[in-house]
Amino acid sequence: MQPMTIDSAAADIGSQISDNAFQALRDGATASTSLTSLLPAGADEVSVQAAMAFATEGAQLLALNRAAQEELARAGAAFTDIARTYADADVNAAGSLLGVALR
Repeated sequence: MQPMTIDSAAADIGSQISDNAFQALRDGATASTSLTSLLPAGADEVSVQAAMAFATEGAQLLALNRAAQEELARAGAAFTDIARTYADADVNAAGSLLGVALR
């Protein structure tokens, strides 16, 4: 029978996933101005429409990126919580077997 433990690296991985997601959210916020406020290349109607289309597409991609990064942050937090729960259960089970409080 395999032991029901979790590698302690799982919490570190979860933390790294969350950190990367939060960094990507900050980067997306920084890129927002550049992507959504592009000035038209000229005064003609085509340039204005192209700039508006670029800004609209940029805003849509930023929204998609934000949703994905928020989901990654939630997944990273879940990994960390699961690792903590397993670690706590392991400590409690070991304490019960040894008759002592380990934490």
